Amino acid sequence: MLVPDAVEVKLRNRRGLTGQQIRAACEWPARPERAAWDVSPVHGRRLVLIVKDEQRRLLRVVLQPIDEDDGTWRLRTAFVARREGAP
Repeated sequence: MLVPDAVEVKLRNRRGLTGQQIRAACEWPARPERAAWDVSPVHGRRLVLIVKDEQRRLLRVVLQPIDEDDGTWRLRTAFVARREGAP
């Protein structure tokens, strides 16, 4: 998972999260609670995941596919979800 510097800064300053925490919650052997594709005319095709971090908090994570065959994704944003499936 690629985490752009600007996203890392935003996660740390606004959300109290790190790219490493998001990776650990999303990458194998972790399993998402939910996963669904979202297609936006503004943002394009994105994968939205509901995952649990090491503190058992539910996180909503938005990933942009870079190379699906290779399994490369770019982290767009993440935040603590109010409840499972919540925006």
